Order: sequence, then C-alpha cells, then structure tokens
Amino acid sequence: MLGTRLKISGYERRHRSALLDLAWHSQWTHKHLDWYETDQWLDGEMGAVLLAWHGEQLVGYLGLSLPIDGWSWIRLLGIRGGRMPGLIVRELCEAAEARCPALGISDIAILMITNWLPTYLRERGFSCEDDIITMSHIGNRIGAAPKISASIRAADLRDVDGIMEIDRLAFGAPWQLAEYDIWQAIRSAASATVATRDDELVAYQLSTRQEGVGHLARLAVHPAHQRMGIASALMHQLMLAFRNWNLAELSVNTQLRNLPSQRLYERYGFFRNGNDMELWRKRVE
Repeated sequence: MLGTRLKISGYERRHRSALLDLAWHSQWTHKHLDWYETDQWLDGEMGAVLLAWHGEQLVGYLGLSLPIDGWSWIRLLGIRGGRMPGLIVRELCEAAEARCPALGISDIAILMITNWLPTYLRERGFSCEDDIITMSHIGNRIGAAPKISASIRAADLRDVDGIMEIDRLAFGAPWQLAEYDIWQAIRSAASATVATRDDELVAYQLSTRQEGVGHLARLAVHPAHQRMGIASALMHQLMLAFRNWNLAELSVNTQLRNLPSQRLYERYGFFRNGNDMELWRKRVE
C-alpha cells in the first residue's frame, strides 16, 4: 500500500532503463504499439509519457500517442506489482488529461486487450465506443486470382505519402496511421504491397508474421477505386505469399459494424475466431 502521495513527472531519456525494466517485469501492463517495440517507441516519435513515482521508485507509467484529428491512443500503461493500481491509474490519467489541451488532444482511445484495466478506466469516465472482431483463415486453399486493371508491386519508402493519403480517405479517427507509423510499418512488415493504376497509387496492404502465424494489419483502397476487385487482388497475392512461407494461419481485425470488410474476408475463407476486443474512449473536457 502506498503511504504517501505519488509524484507524477514527465519522461526523460534518463528514465528509459527504469521504464523498460518495469514494463518487462510487471504483469500489470498494457502495450498497444502496432509496429514498434517499447524501446523503439520511446526512442522515436512518441507522444506524451508520464511517470508515477513513490519516493525514488517508479511505480507506473502512461504513454499517449501524438494526436491525429484530436484523437490519441494510450499506447503504454504499466503498474508495479504489489501496489494500488486504481490509485496509480487515476493519478496518471488525471495528469495526462491535464496536458491534453496543450497537446491538441480531444479524445483518448484505448484497445481493451487486458482484463485488469476496465474497472479502473471506467472510473475515469472511459466507455466502450466500438467492437473489434478477429477473423482467421486456416489452410492453403486459395481461389482464382481476380482480374483487375491495376498492377501490384512491393511497397517502399517512396510510397509513404501516397499510402498516407489513402489512409486518411479510407479510415476515420482514431484508426488513421501517422506518417512515422507508415515508415515503420514498411520497414518491418513481412509483406507490404501497393496497387497502382496509370502510375497512381490506389491501394495498399501491410502484414506481419510471427511464430507460424500471419496477420493482415492494414488494407485500404482509395474511395474512387473501390468495388473494382483491387482489395481482392491484394488479398489473393498476400495469401499466396503466406502459403509459400508455410504459415498455418492468417488473421485480421475489423470493426463489427464494417460488414463490407467482413464479406471480403469471408469470401477468402476467414471466420470469426472469438478473439474479439473493445475500443474504449474518453472525451477530454
């Protein structure tokens, strides 16, 4: 039990080892970094990171992403074991919310991927905003390739601006990627491809693989080029690549209300696997 009031401070480079040590050893952690490891995010274009201290000991941390259209993600959250998580979460959230206006943050989002956080964040005014489902494809069966009037090639860093433009048009907040996310994704993706028509970039996909399982992390088509089979062509080529890598499973996440995406994945044999999650949100006053 904490006997004195916590001290909240901003993160500095000298705190890096203490934060990484706590993130590694504590079971009370939340990590939603997409294409980054924790140390990469801390060393890169992170947003605001706050630390909770009890005396000289680091007992908690909270990291917010840089905002896009006013929305910011809780990318990192961790509490030292044996402490009072409710108190630490409350004071970290209060300090973060106090900084939000200066950072241009109007809404804070978090993917609820841990079972210890809902109670504490509900007390802070967070509530469920959206339902995210996970779908899986198992096996090597792939249908015929769709015929399209577009070319597919590997993505490279010269495509970042074009991918970001499509991303802004295809997704609303908080799902849009920042420019530095796209750079990191292209560098680290197992498969990153784009579709072009008349030398114009019109679609892209970004996927990962780990321990025999692939994951389609991102697929988007420019609204002016949708319903032309381009998304299906990207899916078909991705599944061929994953089959050549002998991956046993391919997964993807989508919103429960995004029925067009679900129908696309179902045509390729995907099914809901039950590993669903919720998007929670708080409007910052």
